This record gives sequence, structure tokens and C-alpha cells, in this order.
Amino acid sequence: MLTLAWGANHVYITNHLEGREDLHIHCQSKDDDLGPHVLHINQYFRITFGLNFFTGTLFFCSFQWGNSPLFHFDVYDQDNDKKCHVECRWYVHKDGPCRNELQDDSSYVRKCYPWKQ
Repeated sequence: MLTLAWGANHVYITNHLEGREDLHIHCQSKDDDLGPHVLHINQYFRITFGLNFFTGTLFFCSFQWGNSPLFHFDVYDQDNDKKCHVECRWYVHKDGPCRNELQDDSSYVRKCYPWKQ
């Protein structure tokens, strides 16, 4: 598969779970399975990739901790994610992932999202 990339993009996923539980994640794209990982509190997992200008780039992950159900979330969607450019930092909480989003006035606002079922 041909992928045209201009520089590297990064997504960071950090465990900010209340209760200091370990976070089990498994991330992948259409082309790459990044495998399972366990993040202790405040540890992060980094995804580095180039953009695919023909079909777009999408990375999605599953998340689980303790006896929780398996949660899902798209951590990067090139076609729909205009607030996340070269670097995206997600902070995972039990009620959903959060990130600081760049606003038009160059300030940042913390935005949290619900889990996908």
C-alpha cells in the first residue's frame, strides 16, 4: 500500500484512571495492529504515523480496566478530526477520554468525549 506522508504525526494515550487502576489498551488502524499494551497510572502509549492522503488515516482502540466492560474510541480520524494536528494527547478517565483542543484564538480548551459502545 502506498502512503504519502509529510512528517510524522503522534497520538499519546495516557492512563488517568481514577482509582489508579491499570489500563489495558489495544489499538489498530485498517493496516496496522499495534497489539495489546498495559499502562500503569500516568504512563502513556505513543502511536506515530504518516497521513494517508488517498483514503485517510484512522486509529481506533479498545480500553478496559479492572472488571469494566470493553470500551472503544477513535483516537485519530483524519477525515473528521480538525482539532488534532501533528500531535494529539488523550487522557483516559473512566467516563471517557479527554484532550486539550486548540481553539481559533490559539488557546486550549479541555474537551471530554463519551465512550463508543
